[in-house]
Amino acid sequence: MKLKHISAKFILSFVSILTAVFSVLIAVFYVGFRISMNDYIRRNSFSMQGELDLAVTDVINESAYLYGRIMGSANVELLLAIADPGAERGEREENFSSLMRRAGVDPEYFDDVEFLLGPDRFSLHDSAAYTSDGYADLEKRKNDLLYVGNVNRSLVLGICSSGVVNGFEGILLFYMSESKIRGMCNPVSGGEGYSFIMRSDGYIVSHIDETLVGKVIVESDVYEPAASPTYKTRTLDGVKSIVVTGRAETLNSRYGFDSCIVSVLDYNYYFGEIDTTLAVVLCVSFAMLVVSVILAVIRARKISRPIKLLSESISATAEPTHTHASVLPAGDELTQLERTYDDMMDRIYDLVEKNREDMQLQRRLELESLQMQINPHFLYNTLDAISWMARIKKQSEIDRLVMNLARFFRLFLHGGDKFVKVSDEIEMVKSYLEIDAIRHPGRVTVHIDTEEEIASAMILKLILQPIIENSLKYAFDGGSGNLFIRAFAEGEDIIFEVEDDGCGFDVPEDILARPAGVEGGYGLKNVNERIHLQYGDGYGLTVTSQKGKGTCVRARLKKR
Repeated sequence: MKLKHISAKFILSFVSILTAVFSVLIAVFYVGFRISMNDYIRRNSFSMQGELDLAVTDVINESAYLYGRIMGSANVELLLAIADPGAERGEREENFSSLMRRAGVDPEYFDDVEFLLGPDRFSLHDSAAYTSDGYADLEKRKNDLLYVGNVNRSLVLGICSSGVVNGFEGILLFYMSESKIRGMCNPVSGGEGYSFIMRSDGYIVSHIDETLVGKVIVESDVYEPAASPTYKTRTLDGVKSIVVTGRAETLNSRYGFDSCIVSVLDYNYYFGEIDTTLAVVLCVSFAMLVVSVILAVIRARKISRPIKLLSESISATAEPTHTHASVLPAGDELTQLERTYDDMMDRIYDLVEKNREDMQLQRRLELESLQMQINPHFLYNTLDAISWMARIKKQSEIDRLVMNLARFFRLFLHGGDKFVKVSDEIEMVKSYLEIDAIRHPGRVTVHIDTEEEIASAMILKLILQPIIENSLKYAFDGGSGNLFIRAFAEGEDIIFEVEDDGCGFDVPEDILARPAGVEGGYGLKNVNERIHLQYGDGYGLTVTSQKGKGTCVRARLKKR
């Protein structure tokens, strides 16, 4: 084992975890702060635009109020005098000036007011110079205040009056000071941005840059009017900016305008501090990471030293002749590990020694087994001699008894094999039954039924004989009866059934746990355990019995 690898892995793991934790924290801080800041800017921008919408609407309201004062009933005579084409031009202009003074034109809001009566034009300050391009809309929507356009830094609103005063019809234009609205929009607050007003077609109504007023914006992706508010981050003139666009709902709903309010905010004003804070956090994190690496190196060396000592101790303990002494400080977890390892090595040495002794014993038993193979041949030869002498003496029953016993032992021993054919198991049972018939003639009538298909199948030997022996011993109680032996296949299994019509009994729950010789037991425990050990769960014996009707023992084995 290369202990330096453990130190390196410890340092790498510690630094990786620490780096991951710091990265996650920084990412959460940065993303969370940006989300909250974006939400703050969005909510405040939309709120500010709502207030600006109300303020601009109040300014536009001045035009509506002035129109109401001009068209008041007290000014009917003046209006009709101005509209009279037969009157002198000078007289009509004087009447127009009198009407404007009576209506109270506020110079803070209005740069000029103009009347268009057919081919005649009357102006308060002679500064009006608007062309007739927008008159068509005014004539279509009579008596509605409409936005006409921008002229000479003035925002032009117009209304085509028809039927308000009996016999009077003309166009009234209000040249509102665009600087009044511009002052409301710039700056937004604290100098971090500005707002401007435009129509949905991109036409600029009011802007901080006076040269842009009356022009159409072409950056549709930046200033994209929408039915719902939009919030975007874009680069304008090389400066990263936040662009918030919203509808002027109050102004549009009151006068039918199609206006939008656009706020351009300085990105760095809001997020510059975040970037600076992030840079500081990164520097602090890097410093902490360096310190952590140094601490990790020191800690890794402190940890690896006892591990190194433990490794040397284990290497020494691996020698069987080594007498081990602890090299680690008391109370340490590694000390406990060292002691546990020492105990394990002692047990391993004991097991190795015991295994060596067992191997020697096995070799000795193998020699004894080879010597004992002589005994079965001697037994067979002796039984053959007895059978030959019984024939000479004409003792047929002794001859049958001896021959069946010899056949039984040959099948039972079967060269030491663990498995036999089903046919051999049946032949062994027949030999045993014939011996019993010689001892107890006429006591039991045996019926054997075996499927030919399973005759050559291999099974664990000596299954039937103990069952039959118990049946002969306990079932008939000194009387006679029938014994039915069946062997058949059931799926992939082989079934043996030994059934008698003897006295029967109440089957106890522990019938298969009782050893032979126990009162009420049938000595089936060993047979059942042998089947379980060989074939596993689901295989073994089942016993059913009924008093006066007999008993059936069923054995299930796996076909082999």
